[in-house]
Amino acid sequence: MCRILSYLGEPVLLDHLLYAPDSSLLNQTISAQMLAMLNLAGFGMTAWDPSSHEPAAPFRYRTTQVALFDRNLKALASKLRVAGLLAHIRGVPYNSSVQINEQNVHPFRFEGVPLAMAHNGDLAGFREMRFELASHVKPEFAHQIQGSTDSEWIYALTVSALEDPYRVNEPEAILAAIRHALALIRAARERHGVTRSSSANLIFCDGVNLIAARFTFDFGRFAAGALQGSTNFLSMWYTFGRDYGLHDDEWKLVGGAQAADSVIVASEPLTRDFATWIEVPEYAALVVRSEGTRRRVETHALEV
Repeated sequence: MCRILSYLGEPVLLDHLLYAPDSSLLNQTISAQMLAMLNLAGFGMTAWDPSSHEPAAPFRYRTTQVALFDRNLKALASKLRVAGLLAHIRGVPYNSSVQINEQNVHPFRFEGVPLAMAHNGDLAGFREMRFELASHVKPEFAHQIQGSTDSEWIYALTVSALEDPYRVNEPEAILAAIRHALALIRAARERHGVTRSSSANLIFCDGVNLIAARFTFDFGRFAAGALQGSTNFLSMWYTFGRDYGLHDDEWKLVGGAQAADSVIVASEPLTRDFATWIEVPEYAALVVRSEGTRRRVETHALEV
């Protein structure tokens, strides 16, 4: 399964998120702490740089190559400072039916829509449900779906549920759209008799707000041979504070909630020391609000 990393806060060097920590996102390609499989099906990121031309328009990078060996990405990461980041390494079942192409690399972001999304998980029965779900996707977004993943359809359902998807929405509106998309999928699963466990760990970011959902349909109902790795892939963690960097030989944020100007959310902690990381509760959404230079973190139950 996939690994996701998102950051929102004071500008930091991209290298310090993707490469420097001992369990950085790119190191998780081959040695994830909470996943017993390799993530070899591509890397993608959407990054917001406040000093760039048109800072509201994020930088995007996607490749089907193993990013750990991508010299171009390494060179870029040593120069780019980001105030917002949504990055993803794709993990897929090891069989020939899987499509490895750039169109299937996360994060997904439609033209003109500020909100981007990355997904860790797999929707059982998606092929049977897809055309039924199409009626809930706005035509202008249906035409932008390029890949074959369930993830891109989750994104399309979510942005279609926003009253105005072409602006930066309030966190409440984004969270309501996520709940609506999950409810549509739940109803489609019931109509098609799909009961196999399907995880939908989702992170949405628009450079201003960050919403992370930890959710699983019918947890614990696995078909024989259906699950690769381990159930730990369902995890999601966060840490918050200020002055992200190397402190006492450990990459971390310091200062705690009272002085927090930055938040990191990830499938698993970026360091082997979990002391400064908090696990997102199961069936919950983590909402990160930007209030000037401050970041406020809330958790909301996901009842779908």
